[in-house]
Amino acid sequence: MVLEVTNLSKNFGSTAVFENISFSVKKGEIVCIRGKSGEGKTTLLRCINNLETPDKGSVKINDMYLCRENDGRIQYASKDELQIIRQEIGLVFQNFNLFPHMTVMENLLEAPIFLKKMQQDKIKERAAALLKQLQLEGKEHNYPYQLSGGQKQRVAIARACMLNPSILCFDEPTSALDESTINQISKIIRDLSGMGIAIIIVTHDNSFVDEIAEKIITLSKGKVTISEK
Repeated sequence: MVLEVTNLSKNFGSTAVFENISFSVKKGEIVCIRGKSGEGKTTLLRCINNLETPDKGSVKINDMYLCRENDGRIQYASKDELQIIRQEIGLVFQNFNLFPHMTVMENLLEAPIFLKKMQQDKIKERAAALLKQLQLEGKEHNYPYQLSGGQKQRVAIARACMLNPSILCFDEPTSALDESTINQISKIIRDLSGMGIAIIIVTHDNSFVDEIAEKIITLSKGKVTISEK
C-alpha cells in the first residue's frame, strides 16, 4: 500500500470533525472521498498532506510514518523524513493556488529547484515534458491570469507531478469547470493512474465519482463507509 490511514481523528476545539477513520490506497488506485459540505473531506485531505494536525491515529506513506500515536500523543516524522515524505504526495488545490507573479514554467520549477531535487536542466526537461503531456505547449511564459480555468487546473496538476509523487490528491477537481473540461481532467487522472500514481479525489460531484472511482469513501457524521466498485 502506498497510503495507510489508521484510526485518524480530528477535532476543532470541542467539535469532532471525524473520528477513527481507517482506509488504505494502493498503487495506481483511484479513490474518491465524498460527503456533504462540512463533513470533513478537505480536512482529511489536509491531514494526509501534513497541512493539518490530527488529534489521534496514524498516516503512513510508502512505509514511512508521517505521524503516529505515541503514549496518547501525535508524533511526527523527523525533519529529514518529512522532506522525503512530502515529495511522495502532491496536492492540487480547489483554487489551484498558482503563484500569480510567476509564469507557468516558473510555477513548475519553483519546488524542485528549491529542494534541489535534480539538476536544473533536467528539471526544465521534465517541466517541458509535463506541459506537452497536458497539452499546455506554448503556455510556458503565460501568467495564471492569462489562462482559462481548465488550463490553470492542468498547470496545477503538472506542478504537483514535478517531484514524481506516489500519491496525487485533488480537492474538488471538477468545481466550476464545464463538461468538456471535466472530461479532459478525467482522462488526465486516468492516465496518471495508469502510470502507477495513486489518486485521491475529494468531491461532492457524485456523477464524477460514479464515472471515475475504483474505491469510494463516504464521510457522514464523522464516520466513514468504504465501498469498492
